[in-house]
Amino acid sequence: MPQFLIDVHVHLNNYHDTTGRPTVENVRELTSKMDEIGIDHAVVITSYKVDMNRPSAEEVIETLAEHPRMTVVEGLRWRGEFRTDLFSLEERIRDGLVKGIKLYPGYDHYAINDPSLETVFRIAAKYDVPVMIHTGDTYSKTAKVRMAHPLLVDDIAVDYPDVRFVMCHLGNPWFQDAAEVLYKNDNVYADISGLTLGEFTYDFEKYVAMRLKDMITYMGDPGRQIMYGSDWPLVHMKPYVKLLGELDFTEEQLENVAWKTAVRLFKIDEASLGTWRTA
Repeated sequence: MPQFLIDVHVHLNNYHDTTGRPTVENVRELTSKMDEIGIDHAVVITSYKVDMNRPSAEEVIETLAEHPRMTVVEGLRWRGEFRTDLFSLEERIRDGLVKGIKLYPGYDHYAINDPSLETVFRIAAKYDVPVMIHTGDTYSKTAKVRMAHPLLVDDIAVDYPDVRFVMCHLGNPWFQDAAEVLYKNDNVYADISGLTLGEFTYDFEKYVAMRLKDMITYMGDPGRQIMYGSDWPLVHMKPYVKLLGELDFTEEQLENVAWKTAVRLFKIDEASLGTWRTA
């Protein structure tokens, strides 16, 4: 096992319950799961929409104010009547309350390379925060999956070289396309989150491990750009820790994938990692 483990992709939304559960209860459960699995820090990503099951960025920030083991990335609402106010978003980033921006192309009906996103990318460059992007398959049947194809990340990586982009879910099922985008662009990263709902089946776990090993071989140095993530609570955390151990990383690559790259990208205090174990 690596020295530390940072999960760069978790949520506080209610996905499974028929009635909304308070955010503070979801935080309590997340903390319990982190303790159980051995997660030192988590990047909490807010949704692209706000309703009784999806708390706003403001609510998440307030609820996590006393939780130093968690970092907030704000989901962007970019279509429809209630779009994200970019002035308020910039203020939250400026004040250090938000450490990144998450785009939901496909779910929210725009493409990764939509020209209207220029202002968003300029804000990310100004404050040196990463832009996380949903890529590949979607949880929703109403989403438009072609808008989330990982090859579109190449467009914005080239046009905005000062912005660091994170392809969530490795572009599943377009793993090879995602590998090419990562190999070509030094300012693109990826997480291994959300590759299946719930638990892996035996056959699908073997398939995913094989495809990820192919990506690693193609990229050459995966520790520089790939990060550990789960997509909890849509998935269980433990299978993703198991998957991490099956990918034949060198010791140095494993430390980078597990936590070091995330520390650099999200500006997480390295000195705080592991302190919860002795508290």
